This record gives sequence, C-alpha cells and structure tokens, in this order.
Amino acid sequence: MSALTTIYVDNVVGHLPEDSRGDIAAEIKATIDDMIEARLSGLEHPADEQAAAAEREVLEELGDPAQLSREYSNSPQHLIGPKSYPVFIWTIRWVLPLVAVAAAVTNSIAFIATNDEVQIGALIGQLVGNTVVALLTAFAAITLLFALGDREMSGGAAEKIAGTTKGWSVDQLRATDAKAKQIRAEAVLNLVFIVLLALLPLVPTSLFYVGHLNNGEPFVNPELGFGWFLGYWGFLALMAIVEVVKLVRSSANTAVLVIGAILDVAMAVFLTIALLSQQVLHPELTNTSGADFQQIITVIAIWAIVIWDQISTWRAHRANR
Repeated sequence: MSALTTIYVDNVVGHLPEDSRGDIAAEIKATIDDMIEARLSGLEHPADEQAAAAEREVLEELGDPAQLSREYSNSPQHLIGPKSYPVFIWTIRWVLPLVAVAAAVTNSIAFIATNDEVQIGALIGQLVGNTVVALLTAFAAITLLFALGDREMSGGAAEKIAGTTKGWSVDQLRATDAKAKQIRAEAVLNLVFIVLLALLPLVPTSLFYVGHLNNGEPFVNPELGFGWFLGYWGFLALMAIVEVVKLVRSSANTAVLVIGAILDVAMAVFLTIALLSQQVLHPELTNTSGADFQQIITVIAIWAIVIWDQISTWRAHRANR
C-alpha cells in the first residue's frame, strides 16, 4: 500500500471513534486494493506509473475522506464538523481535567485564606459546586468556539452561494492530512498553555477578583528566590521547544514524546521540591493552620495533571501508529 493510500485512509478514520478505526481502516484498504486491481486487470505487467494513475483514479472516485467518514460514523456530528471533531475531543479530554484541577486548587486557596478554621465539609461543598460550574462553563465555551470556528473555516456554504463548488482532488490530501492537522492543533494549544503557565507567577490576584486577600499582589510569594523562577521558566522553555518541533514537523515520534515525558516529570519534581521546601504561595493567601493542607492539595494537583497528560498523550500516540 502506497503512502498516498495510507494518508487517505488516515484522513477517513481520523474522524471516527478510536475503537472502530482499525476495522474500518482494514475495510477501506481492502476496497481500494480491489478497485486498483480491477483497473489493472487487463495489463500483464503494469508499470509503476500505471499503478499510480489507477490508485489516483480510485481515490478520487471514493471522494473526500471527510465525506466518506460520515458514511461510517454511527453518530451525527452536526454541531462540530468531522474535520474539527478529533481536535475537539482531544481538547475536551485535556482541558476539562485541567480546569477541574485549577478550580479545585484556586477555590481551596481562597477558602483557606478567608477562614481561620478549615471545615472539611464546607470546603468540599464549595469545591464541588464551583468546580462543576467551571467545568460546565469550559465545556460550553470550547463547544461554542469549535462550532463557530468550524463554520467559519468551512467554505462549503460560500462556494454554493457563489455557484463555484469544486470537486475533491487527491492533490488536497497532503494539505489536509488528519494526523498532521491534529498534531499541529495540539502543539498550538500546548504552546498557549505554556505561555499561560509562564505568566502565572506574574498574574495579580485582582485579575481573579480576589485582590482583597493580598492587596492585588501576585499569587506567588514575592520573597521566593529568583533562582526558582529561572528554573521554572527554563523548564517551560524546554517544553515549548518540544511543542515547536511537533508543530514544524507536523509529527510526534516516540523520541519526541519520551523527551516531553521526561520534561513533564522533571518539572513536577521541581515544583514538588519547591512547594515542600518553602512557601511558594503568597503569605497572605495562606494561614498557619491550613498551610500544610494547601501544599498537599497543590502537589496532588500537579501530579494529577502530569499523569493525565501522559496517559492521554501515549494513548493518542498508540492509536495513531
């Protein structure tokens, strides 16, 4: 099977649920092989150019991979189109756990900072309520952005109005390689997260409407040694380089993923040591009775994010091999 057929099949199954991709990919490959063989049946020893031309004719007869994927899909994807659906699912799987952890940590800090005595029941109640609201808001925002973006980027409606709708061509395959497109989208999202994390030590509490807790100063202890900031930003810079490599290559081989995993774990160890060896959060956001509890929650949150990120990354890599 040629690289062209491989890309075509990847574009079709890339819009489908992971558990059904293997069987459908095998079925499409067999269909393509049969159709090519039928076109070459009258030739005893077809030349490579003839085989390539027959393959191209077969792929163009099958048509747009996105349209073909809709015929195999068991569930309609009207709000989020098939071209955006894989990236949408990846974003939901990655962002929602991050939002949940961030909401839990932020609300824990605010609760402990504003209460002299920490009541576990009241803390859990506030965490659950606010975290659910944050998750619903994030899900609605992501869905709305993808739905609007999917319609904005799709030129189908405009082409129909103008009466210039064009047929799909094999020449469009490499430009719309589903795997490459998803890897690029993931790299861009990860770069955005890295930039936000880099800005986190500089963000004032007033931006989140809790500036009254420490007079609008940053969340991070201003007395923290500058070496810790350099280490933090250094790890983020290395992570950003990994994502830029993915973005430029439009691929993520095992070596790149291993380097990314090592950096993630090293960053988690670095932050764990920082949190357990000194006061990282602003002193006015903590109190003596709840300081240890805050540290434990923050460390658990860090490792939860790292573990979730690695599980989702390696699952996606295994599914796309």
